[in-house]
Amino acid sequence: MNATAMSNAKPAQAPESSGLVWRTKESSRHLLMATVYSLGIAAATGFVLTLPLKNEHLTLIALAAHLVSGFLTLVFFVPFLFTHLKDGRESIWSLFLPWRLLHRIYRDETLYHRLLGYTLMWCLWLVFASGLAIAAPAVAYLSGHPFTLLPYGGHTLLLWAHRGISLLLLLFLMLHFPKKALS
Repeated sequence: MNATAMSNAKPAQAPESSGLVWRTKESSRHLLMATVYSLGIAAATGFVLTLPLKNEHLTLIALAAHLVSGFLTLVFFVPFLFTHLKDGRESIWSLFLPWRLLHRIYRDETLYHRLLGYTLMWCLWLVFASGLAIAAPAVAYLSGHPFTLLPYGGHTLLLWAHRGISLLLLLFLMLHFPKKALS
């Protein structure tokens, strides 16, 4: 080929012509692993925070690591959610109203797995929301604008809800993963 023909040649296109080249199985797997690792660190530091630690500095380090890893879980989870739900087999309303799929659970074997994923997603959002509500007064205090939204003692109940939903989250995470990935 001469130089003119090479300059007029079109560049090779990516396999996905939709323009969303980052939506691949490999990128979804990497986002999943980053989400799981940061969620694991958040769970481990959350467990450490339930222990009666005598050292205040260790408690502060565990709390900072818990907040950072929880934030990183959110940062990695949102793009993973978009890459994981890209197939379009279910409508977007199934994401917000998963109970509409319950009547079809016996006809579709993969629907059970999908409903577990939706439940896992909602548990994760509730853990994020309760964690933010727990951390908001401390962050506001440290920024110089103290406030609280809950009445006295409300944060204790919210902390128990955060812990309980976190345990449900770990249960649904174990149920949602394929059996071959765990072995």
